[in-house]
Amino acid sequence: MRKIVFFLLLLVVFSQAYVASSVYVVEIDNVIGPYTLSQMQRAISLATQHNGLVLLLLSTPGGLADPTLQIMKEIGNSPVPVVGYVYPDYSYAWSAGTYILMSTHIAAMAPHTVIGSCQPIAGGTPINESKTLNALIGYLETVSKSYGRNGTFARLCITRNVNLGAEDALKYRVIDVVAVEIGDLLKKINGSVVLLRNQKTELVIAGAELRYVKPTLTESLQMWISDPVVSSVLSLLAFLLLLAAFLTGHPIAVAAAIILLVISMFSFLPTAWLGLALIIMGAVLIMAEVLMGMSAHGAVAGVGAVLLIIGFLSAYPANLFSGELIHIRDWWLIQIGLYINIAILVGFIVFIVYKVVAVHRQRPPSEILTSLKGVEGVAIDDLGPDSPGFVKVFGEYWKAVSGVPVRRGCRIRVVEILGDTLKVEPVQC
Repeated sequence: MRKIVFFLLLLVVFSQAYVASSVYVVEIDNVIGPYTLSQMQRAISLATQHNGLVLLLLSTPGGLADPTLQIMKEIGNSPVPVVGYVYPDYSYAWSAGTYILMSTHIAAMAPHTVIGSCQPIAGGTPINESKTLNALIGYLETVSKSYGRNGTFARLCITRNVNLGAEDALKYRVIDVVAVEIGDLLKKINGSVVLLRNQKTELVIAGAELRYVKPTLTESLQMWISDPVVSSVLSLLAFLLLLAAFLTGHPIAVAAAIILLVISMFSFLPTAWLGLALIIMGAVLIMAEVLMGMSAHGAVAGVGAVLLIIGFLSAYPANLFSGELIHIRDWWLIQIGLYINIAILVGFIVFIVYKVVAVHRQRPPSEILTSLKGVEGVAIDDLGPDSPGFVKVFGEYWKAVSGVPVRRGCRIRVVEILGDTLKVEPVQC
């Protein structure tokens, strides 16, 4: 064991080498979006701080152009090796998945996997505009050639939607390795030379501990919203609620429709800003409910509180709940800020609960006006069992009778409504 450690130290001292003691795994098994970029950035940050390498497991039909190009840029500027691996067996990495695979320092595929079909699509229609195609072709060719890979495939997979299996991709130098599983991949790439920040660097894997970088709360939320089925349902509900709001004018329907419309836009928002957007939206909904006099009986404010909680939770460092904290300078300042946020949130929730309870305990004005039972007033005339008179309740004059004598000017309480006459009783005289 000492000899192995000594050899690794010599390797680091006398050659340009990167010794990876852990592997940070990111599973890209859905549509690529802003949440994918955020998750990969966290993986690179963790690997940088803990001398690891990043392993991207690709099994995706593609995704959005902007996050994909940003991911390619992040990989090119990464201080740690990033390995792309189309996995598990019988998976595929089409379109944006191929772009990402071709931009990694080491590109690998499982035996029965496929890559290709890179022509961009807008609104379900393939883009044939030369300006867009030439830009993507030039970029993907340049990135592929920088790693010594076949630039012709980069062109053909965009212009002709060419697809390749693992063996053909290896044969034509599109990828570097074909591996059966993750352990096999790590053995095959150990000792290989990668281009790391324009420096040829030998990759030495000193440990094969796999650490999975799971999506955070906001990344999972954005991923869920970006699902086509969820997006369609949200749009339909927003339309129905807007129609209901137009017909009834009810504030809850209007608020709910606005909430759904705004949330449906979160899928295009950079993930780093999603938490802040949730906090702002939650605070706006709570204040709107308060200003409306709690007319929605806490429904709008309750949704605002939920959004506020999710937003505040997303303010924590991404790996805090998984037990692996990313090192941040001046951590105590962040802690103070989080405690202040939590105190504000608790204050908001307490205020909301108080207002909801107060509203529900108070008798609605409509109920008071229709029943009048239990309402107090003043006797205008002397009243008795056989001598009806008038009383003043809510500023109005009502005909009334009483089972016991009541003198003029005494306080009375409504006991019962007898047709157009109130039956009252004395309260104070």
